Amino acid sequence: MSLHDEPQTLRAFVAVARQGNVSRAAERLHLSQPAVSLQLKGLATNTGLVLFNRTPQGLTLTRDGAALLPQAE
Repeated sequence: MSLHDEPQTLRAFVAVARQGNVSRAAERLHLSQPAVSLQLKGLATNTGLVLFNRTPQGLTLTRDGAALLPQAE
């Protein structure tokens, strides 16, 4: 998968990276939380990268996620 092939998935990734929370990102994108989660899972699978770490405060970007963010934007 090329990054340019999945604009909606990349919008979801950027929104979650900025919000730090799937539910808030889903709300901003006018999508359901499961839809955004599925997009993130697909992106991680297709790239072979771990993009986020789960913390008690929400999601934070991994080093790979931080490297992908500028390309996704």
